Amino acid sequence: WALDGFGIYGYQEQGGSTPIVDECGGHFGPVDTGEVVYHYHARTNVPYHVACQGPALGRCADTQSGTNYCHFGCGFQVCVEPGTDEVKLREYLAHWNATWLDSYTVNPYTEGGM
Repeated sequence: WALDGFGIYGYQEQGGSTPIVDECGGHFGPVDTGEVVYHYHARTNVPYHVACQGPALGRCADTQSGTNYCHFGCGFQVCVEPGTDEVKLREYLAHWNATWLDSYTVNPYTEGGM
């Protein structure tokens, strides 16, 4: 677990694909419990785990001093693993703010997305 309370998972998604992550190294997507949550993935390059506390929202570089360890990200403010169930994602986010996802740019993640 990272200090912000989000889990850190391995280099790959459950099915073996490379994760689509934000600048911090995390994304919203399903985990081994079947839940959809924000979580980080380990990387094979520096910083190996977490570059900043996510979700990055395109602002990772603002948190860096000196060397910038930000991942290149998915090209959107919020990164969601392709194939993620939108209902489960919105239920998870509704614990804090039901309209949060609509406030940011999000990569295409539903069927037919990325």
